[in-house]
Amino acid sequence: MKSERGFVLIEFIIALPLIIFLLYGLGMATMKIFSTAKFHVADYVLEVETQDALTRITDDLRAASSVKRSNAFTGEPIDNIEIVYLTLNSNANLKNNIVVMYTQIYSVQRARTHGAYIYAQHQNEVKTSPITGGNFFGDNVVTRLQYTKPAEKVLHVELEMESLVTGRSFKVATAVFMPACETMNGF
Repeated sequence: MKSERGFVLIEFIIALPLIIFLLYGLGMATMKIFSTAKFHVADYVLEVETQDALTRITDDLRAASSVKRSNAFTGEPIDNIEIVYLTLNSNANLKNNIVVMYTQIYSVQRARTHGAYIYAQHQNEVKTSPITGGNFFGDNVVTRLQYTKPAEKVLHVELEMESLVTGRSFKVATAVFMPACETMNGF
C-alpha cells in the first residue's frame, strides 16, 4: 500500500508541469484567436460605418433643393455641408399634404479625446447626434470628407475613415445627381 502512494505522488509531480504547460498553451491560443477576431471585426465595423455614413449623406443630397459647403478645419480635407430639401408633411387634421422645407446639417467635429466624427443636426435642434465615432470595437475617425462639384447638379462625395484599433483606413466615394437642386454655395 505504501508503494502505491509513492507512485501517485510521483505521477502527480510529473503530470502537474504538463497540465500547466497545456493550460498555458490553450490560454495563449485563445488570446490569439480573440485578438485576431477583434481586428477583423474592427475592420468590418469600419467599412460598414463608412458606407452607412455616406449613404445617409447621399440620400439627403438626392432630395436637395439647395446645398451649402463650408470648411470644417483649415488646411484639412474635411468639409461641412448644409442640405435644404422639401418634404411632404401629412397631417391628419388637414385635407392635403403640406410641403415643408427641411434643413439637415452634416458637420465634422473634433472629439475631446482624439479624431473627428460626423455629426447630424436637424434644422431647429441645438443638439447634434454623432453618426460616426466610437463603438464597442474601437474608434473610427474621419480623415477625409470632401464635396466637389464636377458638373451642374452633380456633387462628388468622398469619405475616408480610419480605425484607431487597426490603423487601417477605408475610403468610399460616389457622385450624386441632384435634379431638384437650384443653388450650390461654397463650390
